[in-house]
Amino acid sequence: MQTSDTSQISVLAPFGVSRLCAIYLRLQFEYQLNARAPGAMAAQPSLPLLLPIALVSELDLIAAKLVDAFYNRSQ
Repeated sequence: MQTSDTSQISVLAPFGVSRLCAIYLRLQFEYQLNARAPGAMAAQPSLPLLLPIALVSELDLIAAKLVDAFYNRSQ
């Protein structure tokens, strides 16, 4: 019985947490980068249901730091 439960879980969650974090971080970085462009209007990426809120807020901070580093390359 436990084997079938495990196989159902893997089918429901084909991506690992690391993969979900990478996808969300890329989308958030692109969103924040595009938001700084003049006249840009972009929809904020949706929150992945499988990531804890605390982890998402950390990823948002990382994306903001990456955008700052991208714009302030000379410093």
